[in-house]
Amino acid sequence: DPNRVEAGLVYILRHNLNNGHTCLPADKLCETAVGLLGVEPDRVAEVLESMLSSFTVKEETFGGRRFIFLNHLHRAEKYCAARIRLIAGFPPLPNRHIEESIDRIERQGGITYAAQQRRAIVEAVQKGALILTGGPGTGKTTTLEAIIAILEQMGETVAIAAPTGRAAKRIAELTGREAKTLHRLLEVQWEDEETPAFGRNEKNPLDADAVVVDELSMVDVLLFESLLRAMKTGCRLILVGDTDQLPAVGPGCILHDLIESGVLPVVQ
Repeated sequence: DPNRVEAGLVYILRHNLNNGHTCLPADKLCETAVGLLGVEPDRVAEVLESMLSSFTVKEETFGGRRFIFLNHLHRAEKYCAARIRLIAGFPPLPNRHIEESIDRIERQGGITYAAQQRRAIVEAVQKGALILTGGPGTGKTTTLEAIIAILEQMGETVAIAAPTGRAAKRIAELTGREAKTLHRLLEVQWEDEETPAFGRNEKNPLDADAVVVDELSMVDVLLFESLLRAMKTGCRLILVGDTDQLPAVGPGCILHDLIESGVLPVVQ
């Protein structure tokens, strides 16, 4: 029955979300379905084509190989990619006195920033987006403190968030400022146990002029999409994380993929 084959294909795609995959190669998906359902390969291929033509699932081709997505994952990936390009292409107005601001913070704090730290501060303020990455103890937080201080001096409201309560508490202690979990920042309202609905979205965006997200490696693509949808146009985005840290529980590999894309400035 085509309905059973279709349900089997959707089940495999959903099951693989738990392994972090936003999509599966079409050949691997069909091969798995043949084993799971005990039906002929031609039958599975036929039902998959029918699902694609009725928009039950979506496909993309990368490197000559077809990949199949559940609709909401395909939408999330496409939206994140488009919004990141927009952020990279239309940065906020630059601060012409950035070097003087950094010098002043160095004098006040009795510190001297390393070349990479200084570069990160300039990129975040001038470009409107930054990925700050590196292992523990490499100076990410010291750099982040300077970025936040300069943005606040410019009169901007900065929202600081992290994927977990523990990470939010840690970044709050390190920066001396309020930090929230991403769910709390976006004002989560659970529709059911599985599906979060957020009070902050395109119609009700965040009041922040800049958003700082710590421990980005743990953020999945659906949560990242919700954050981007809640950011007003011209809002800065500063992403902090370590690619060697824990990956997201949900689907997607945001930090790694953004670094690989080369669209946003990255300072390690």
